[in-house]
Amino acid sequence: MLEVVLAVAVLAVAAAIVRQATDDECYDLSDGERHPHKWGYTDTRFEFDGPKTVRVTGSRYPLAGFTMPHFIPFVEEMLQVPIDPDEIAVEKESHEVPPSRADESLVAAWQDALGAERVSLDDDERLIHSHGQLSVDEVYRLLYGDALERVVDLVIYPENEDHVRAIVRLASEHNVCLVPYGGGTNVSGALALPADDDRVFASVDMRRMNRIVDLDEDNL
Repeated sequence: MLEVVLAVAVLAVAAAIVRQATDDECYDLSDGERHPHKWGYTDTRFEFDGPKTVRVTGSRYPLAGFTMPHFIPFVEEMLQVPIDPDEIAVEKESHEVPPSRADESLVAAWQDALGAERVSLDDDERLIHSHGQLSVDEVYRLLYGDALERVVDLVIYPENEDHVRAIVRLASEHNVCLVPYGGGTNVSGALALPADDDRVFASVDMRRMNRIVDLDEDNL
């Protein structure tokens, strides 16, 4: 419960940090600088600097190194929940990922149509594409709770319209369920896969579709 309270409370300050962040070309988790299962950079976090004082680590933001002696008391007063630095849970270091249900022939078909570099069965990538980052329940479960019952079986990275056409065609031929992946927030809840569905799930990551096709100037 304390972890959930802290997660909600930190959002109040996180908005100020995000506004000061430098622009990135792409939110790419492969560089190891960003958290794979929650927002932000691995070197930037809130740390206790005393029983009721926190500070921001790292050097990326104007708030880095800033000490906030009144933040924890404010949260405790607002939520009516005591916060003890000795009761903070430790995040899981590893995650159980169920094996992919995509067989070799199906994977080969995707790779032949799109290129092997655009099809991934990596467990970490599959897990990242199977949950969002805005739901406290999802984030808590990934960091502290039980493993997800179902994750996508492969991740596909289209780069143009021909790739998308091939993806839809192969999905229809092989009865594969496609799950579009955009920013990864999962506001719609679409990344929560039904555990009782036996079909292969393929995450279609749209980050490489980064060109403007049309601009509706009338509705700007």
